[in-house]
Amino acid sequence: MSYDCPLTTAPRSMALGSETPRAEVRPSRLRGVLSLIFLLLCVAYVGRVLYRERTELRAALELSVAAIVTLFVLNGVAHLQRTYEFTYMLRRLGVREPFGEGFLLTGAGFLLNHLPFNAGLVMRATVLKRDHSLPYASYLALVMVNALVNVAMSAIIGLLCLAFATARSRVEWPLVLMFGAMLVGSIGVAFIPSRWIPERSGFVWNRLRTLGTGIRLVRGNAANLVLLALLAFTKVAVAAVRMWICFGALKSDLSPLGAALLSSTTIVFSLINVTPGNLGLREVAMAAVSTLLGTSYEIGMGAASIDRAVLLAYTVVSGLPGLYALRRRGPFKASAPG
Repeated sequence: MSYDCPLTTAPRSMALGSETPRAEVRPSRLRGVLSLIFLLLCVAYVGRVLYRERTELRAALELSVAAIVTLFVLNGVAHLQRTYEFTYMLRRLGVREPFGEGFLLTGAGFLLNHLPFNAGLVMRATVLKRDHSLPYASYLALVMVNALVNVAMSAIIGLLCLAFATARSRVEWPLVLMFGAMLVGSIGVAFIPSRWIPERSGFVWNRLRTLGTGIRLVRGNAANLVLLALLAFTKVAVAAVRMWICFGALKSDLSPLGAALLSSTTIVFSLINVTPGNLGLREVAMAAVSTLLGTSYEIGMGAASIDRAVLLAYTVVSGLPGLYALRRRGPFKASAPG
C-alpha cells in the first residue's frame, strides 16, 4: 500500500492511529427511536402543509423534463464534488482510493445516511478500515474537517448575502447571529490549542481531540485550505442553482442572493443531524428562511420538497450501484494502489 502524506512524517498507524484503543460504543437505541419519531413528525408536518396548499403548489407537477434533467445533473456534480473531497482528504491520510471506487462508495454512503444511526458514515469507516487499515478515528477526523470548512464557507457566503441584500428587516438578525456564530465557532475550533482540551473521556472532549487531529492535516498549508474552501464554495453555488430552478418551477422569482442564502442555510443545517438525511427538518428550515426573502412559507416548503424528491431519486440511482460494488470488492479485498 502506498503512503503519501506530506504533512505527517510518521506512517499512518503511528500518526493518526496511535490513540489508545477504546471500547466500541454501540448506537443508542433510545436515540434511534427518538430520531425516528421526530422524522415521522417532520415528514407528517411537511405533508400536511403540502396537502393544505395543494392548489397553489400544483405548478410543481408541471415541472419540465429539462428542469428535472438539470436537477439530476446538478446532483451528479455535487456527487463528484463530494467524491473529490473524499479521495483528496484520504490522500492526506496516506490512503490511495481510486476515484471511481470513491464515487461508488460515497454514493452508497449517501443512500445509507437516510437510515438511522448514521449508517452511511459507519459503512464507509468500516470499508476503509477493512481495505486500508484506516483507524475509525482518522476517518472521523476527515469528516469533521470537511464539515468545518463547509460550514465556515457557508457562513461567510450567508453573511455576504445578508450584507448586500437590498431589503432590510429586523427579522434578518437571527440569520446574522446564526451565521456569525457558526463562522466564529469554526475559526475558534480550528485554532484552539490541543493542550487546552482536557485529557478525559466524554463525547465532546473525544470529538474535539479527533477534530484537532484532522485540522493538523491542513492547518499551515495554504494550498490545502484554499482547495477545500473552493470546493465548499462550489457546493454552495451548485445548491443555489438548484434552489433557483425549484422556486422557478413554482412561478416564484428568486434572486441570486436569495438562492445563495438558502443554499448556505441548508448546508449549515446539515450539521443538525437529528433525522436521517435531515428529512423533513431541511424542508422546514428552507420554508422558514424563504419567508425572509418575500416568499410565502408554503412556496418555500414546495420548492424544498421538489429539490428533495429529485435528490432522493438521484440518491437511489447512484447509491444502488455503490452497494453492489461493495459486494464486488469482497470481504478483505483492498483497492489497488495508485
